[in-house]
Amino acid sequence: MGDTEKTERRLKASLEDFRAHVYQRKAIYDELAKRRKRILENRKEINGKLDMLEQVRLLLQQASEFAREQARQQIEYMVTRALQYTFGPEMSFQIEISEKRGQPDAEFYVISDYDGITVRNKPQDARGGGVVDIISIALRVALLETTQPRIDAPLLLDEPGKHVSNEFAPNMGQFLKSVSRNFGRQILLVSHNQYLTESADMVYCVDIKEGKSSVTRMYTDI
Repeated sequence: MGDTEKTERRLKASLEDFRAHVYQRKAIYDELAKRRKRILENRKEINGKLDMLEQVRLLLQQASEFAREQARQQIEYMVTRALQYTFGPEMSFQIEISEKRGQPDAEFYVISDYDGITVRNKPQDARGGGVVDIISIALRVALLETTQPRIDAPLLLDEPGKHVSNEFAPNMGQFLKSVSRNFGRQILLVSHNQYLTESADMVYCVDIKEGKSSVTRMYTDI
């Protein structure tokens, strides 16, 4: 065998090796291309799901904000009504909702209008303890009426409006009476304030003599 023939055989063998290498590399390339296609398709599907989750998250946020806004309006209305029923039309209640440390936060204010001059105070700084008493009662009513599912139970009050003066106690009693009738909720309260009890539909007097309690029905409007 001559040198030329040997050279041709070596070249031919090298060409076969190169061809096999190319086919091998092409097979790897084709496999990688298929994997890339699957990854891109999976990524597109995942991105679509993430977009949907983002839309759902935004929708839930908006629904939560809407629910908060509805609750804010209802509570403002209830407390404002209680204040105006008791103290007069110049008073109103305001709730400001802000975000602190990523959580919703609420501040309460009493707005008073004195001959065109608006005064904005914290409840504890507005006209003393009587205003706080009325706000506290109205908030309890508002929470009961906005709770879902609704709690069908009497509203129990122990000495409500302790700091409400006798001048405004009858107004407070009329407010509680309107709450009972408008919302269909029975109100049971204990009080030593005769101006407050005069607005009740039914009154019982409890006396303690020699360690024993006696109950007497005083009157009823039913």
